Amino acid sequence: MATRGQSVARTLREGVLDGTFGPGERMNEVDISNSLGVSRTPVRSALGILAAEGLLDYVPNSGYVVRHYSVQDVEDVYAARSVLEGLAARTVAERGLPDRHRGVLHKVLSETRALCDAQEWNEDVREAWSRLNEAFHDTIFEAADNRHLRELIGKSRSIPQLQTVKFRWHDLDTLIESYSDHVEIFEAIADRQGARAEYLAREHVYRSGRRLIANWRRFESPTPARRSSRRVPRAA
Repeated sequence: MATRGQSVARTLREGVLDGTFGPGERMNEVDISNSLGVSRTPVRSALGILAAEGLLDYVPNSGYVVRHYSVQDVEDVYAARSVLEGLAARTVAERGLPDRHRGVLHKVLSETRALCDAQEWNEDVREAWSRLNEAFHDTIFEAADNRHLRELIGKSRSIPQLQTVKFRWHDLDTLIESYSDHVEIFEAIADRQGARAEYLAREHVYRSGRRLIANWRRFESPTPARRSSRRVPRAA
């Protein structure tokens, strides 16, 4: 059973990810505890959990604030990701793609093709595409069978704000383009073309990053931290 602190953390995490708490906003323990009807102890524990996850920063003499990611931060993340994910694709191609992973990738590509052929874009398609995209990449990372590489990739992909918003800026054209990329990456891996698989994977991440960065730049706001007076939804 989740502790009270974990329950509060779940509520606050959703608030950060859905924008209830904006970048740079101070997470006031008293306001949050009053809104949730709990003591400050589980709130303090929850804030520590979110800080460890990279959602919050601790500012001396001020407390926890929602972490702000600049355009430069996003560019740096995707620069690292392109190298790491390219290495993963090359590793799988050179070692050989196990049958189990080949089957998963075939299924993912088949389901993605069906989404493309339907020529529709709505919330259900967006959610399905998000799931299939993650499955495609996760399968390659697993097939690389390199624990250290997978941990580094996981860290580079684990910025919650990026993971949450990036699919909000996708559309049908993005889906079709990404599907085409995935097919090429899969074929290069299956044909054991290591250098080509690496290049394609790096380019795929690079283009995805440029698309996200363009949108991030439009919405980036340098407004200073602000005190929240809104009511926080009750913890589950």
